[in-house]
Amino acid sequence: MNHSQNPTQEIPDYKPKSLGWAIGLSMVLSLMKGVVGLFSSSAALIASSVDSLMDVGISSVNYFSLRKAAKPPDSDHAYGHGKIESLASYTQGVLFILLAFFILIESVRRAQAHTPLTNSGGVLFTIVLASLVNLFITFMLYRAEKKTGSLILKAEGVHYFMDILSYALIFVSILLVRWTGWRGWDIVGGILVALYVAGLAAQILFQAGNELVDRSLPTSTLDELDKLIRRHDPRILDYHELRTRKVGSKHFIDFHLVLKSNQSFEKVHEISESLIEKIKEKFQDADVTVHEDPEGGI
Repeated sequence: MNHSQNPTQEIPDYKPKSLGWAIGLSMVLSLMKGVVGLFSSSAALIASSVDSLMDVGISSVNYFSLRKAAKPPDSDHAYGHGKIESLASYTQGVLFILLAFFILIESVRRAQAHTPLTNSGGVLFTIVLASLVNLFITFMLYRAEKKTGSLILKAEGVHYFMDILSYALIFVSILLVRWTGWRGWDIVGGILVALYVAGLAAQILFQAGNELVDRSLPTSTLDELDKLIRRHDPRILDYHELRTRKVGSKHFIDFHLVLKSNQSFEKVHEISESLIEKIKEKFQDADVTVHEDPEGGI
């Protein structure tokens, strides 16, 4: 006998809507920074333009993932469509590594060409404007995440906040060029942004790779799950054959529960269902399957 709960929930309109705004504004930022960066010969601003293009890609994958995740499993995809997000994210990670190399090579090329930085005032204005837009995106995603509890939106919010930190780095590098007259500060800014993009891409590759190979949940999460199961009901004697994995924001948890043998069918059902509910309260968007084994059973 086993119990499994995985209710299909409708995704509120403001979840994909908030990501839609993030995608549109990131496209505008990428174009604006790219044009100003080319006309001013700012390697750091051109690097930031590519970073905004990366934002568009990440947010687009998450947008369509939210839409796809709302669809129930079908006959060809009994476990849902979550790994589409993982595969797309892994592909993006490889692309972003290549973009980071492009930014790095372009920064070095401009340093060797000794191209002077022009219109630094325009560059600074563009960075300030981009920072304000990203603050708006971050606040919007934060509000949507608080309303829905979406882990995707939470990750997006952190991602866009980190972009604001990269803007601060570029702003300081351009100011140093204006104050010292040394063009190298802008090149250093471009290289640091390239390293930031590469680091973010490495995180995407690591997470997507773990999901594609069905890596177990982190040890800290398993410890929390262990305490939750063992403390749930004194009639629970033990559990075994625990299997866990994570795809996108969804947690998959499967285990056998050992119960005292003198329990009625109704009591066993009640214990399992209440435990599943408690696990789902702890781990949002979880697919939990519990197999009940009697004391002394195989």
